[in-house]
Amino acid sequence: MSMQPRPILFLLLPLLAAGLLAAAATGATVSAGTPVTLGSGSVGSVEAWGGNITSVNLQINSTTLHWQAFYGNITAGLRLASNQSGTTYTVKSWTVDSLRGVVYVSPSNNVDFATLSSVSPVLNDLDTAFPFLSGANDRANNTGTNSANSALQVGSYTIAANSRPVIQTYNGSSQLAWTQVVLNYGNVNSSADYVFAVPINASGNAYDNSSANYQVMVPANATSGASSTYYFYGEIQ
Repeated sequence: MSMQPRPILFLLLPLLAAGLLAAAATGATVSAGTPVTLGSGSVGSVEAWGGNITSVNLQINSTTLHWQAFYGNITAGLRLASNQSGTTYTVKSWTVDSLRGVVYVSPSNNVDFATLSSVSPVLNDLDTAFPFLSGANDRANNTGTNSANSALQVGSYTIAANSRPVIQTYNGSSQLAWTQVVLNYGNVNSSADYVFAVPINASGNAYDNSSANYQVMVPANATSGASSTYYFYGEIQ
């Protein structure tokens, strides 16, 4: 069973504060599909006979209880507009014929994008902030690579190359085609301050060979008995 990717709509609304243009990342409208998982798989069996001893080697592939993946397509637009008392007024809008930019996913619904360049987390910090990862086989320190990112444009500034951790995930050909950058805008020990950023791919291929413009993996604890909420932001560059 495979979930069909759902589009994310990005409408870039430049924000003015004290006459200065703020960071261009904006909240994204989300249309989510149905979650899917590995399932129990087939069950092997061996005949048992009294008085016998049999060597039985096993291969067990279990589903992680600590990570959730998202993927999908993007519908994008550009606007010169303002928001006044909850109403958007548009001076001019443009279609996007060259899809490029960044998708940001965070536990926070109020990310301070202006400070993402000033905090430098490492993977051990991620394990501390999400304590269910600490000591696990699939802990962050065993999932990603420190100081391995390419330079990343965030609004009007650049996060330098080789300054942040990355986590890579597979496409449908088992290639590590998606590279997300682990960012933080406040306290590296606070899970709410983390942001997972993945560059948009106009012709990307998801883990199941379906077409996708982004794919990202985030910490989520299935053993808690409750779901985790993540918020989506986007920036078209």
